Amino acid sequence: MIWPSQSPDLNPIELLWDELDREIRNHCPRSKQHLWELLQNNWKNIPIEILQQLVSRMPKLCKILIKKRGGYFDERDV
Repeated sequence: MIWPSQSPDLNPIELLWDELDREIRNHCPRSKQHLWELLQNNWKNIPIEILQQLVSRMPKLCKILIKKRGGYFDERDV
């Protein structure tokens, strides 16, 4: 059986985690509690446009992946 690619780029939630991580690092959490509060607040405030962008890019990503036969592709190809 041929297995599909395991690229994090093919999972919108992975890109969302990256976005959340960047935002949290900008606030320099001072404690576990502060980190938890930042995570919760930032998660609730993710703009719907970000979510829509991540989902709307999936068809194009899939087409590129098929064209590259599961091989490497540059993010600029998207």
